[in-house]
Amino acid sequence: MKNIFIFCITILLFGCATPTAGFNVERLKTNEVLGAGYEKLDGKLYRIFCGGNGYADYTFVKNSCMHDTAKFVYEHGYNYFSMLTNTGDTDKTTSGYVSNGVFIPYEIVKHSQYYTILFLTQEETKKASNFYKVADYYTPEETKEKD
Repeated sequence: MKNIFIFCITILLFGCATPTAGFNVERLKTNEVLGAGYEKLDGKLYRIFCGGNGYADYTFVKNSCMHDTAKFVYEHGYNYFSMLTNTGDTDKTTSGYVSNGVFIPYEIVKHSQYYTILFLTQEETKKASNFYKVADYYTPEETKEKD
């Protein structure tokens, strides 16, 4: 009876120890922006959000967000934007798994960026002290190559 109990516990532990259960490990190991969105605040004022998975480093998320922001601005007919606020957020989650009866902890760090932007015309850039040019972060030819 004792051996059956130990066998059942062993099966239970090894069954829970499968590190790939519920997600594709290889996909998550790549730098990937998982979330991106916008919220219209007023007129030409928008809030932009971009977030990465637990394997995307801060620089990758920031650069991807600038690219997506520039593309968003271009798709709305503008070539310039001013960044009124720029905040980043880091979410750390500690988890783990059991391997050979030993708990192995690991930490997942997810970075995200939040920008509040204002669309600018070329004329408005003459009065602005801080603005970004869409062409520095996004070129329309990028979408043609993917089609």
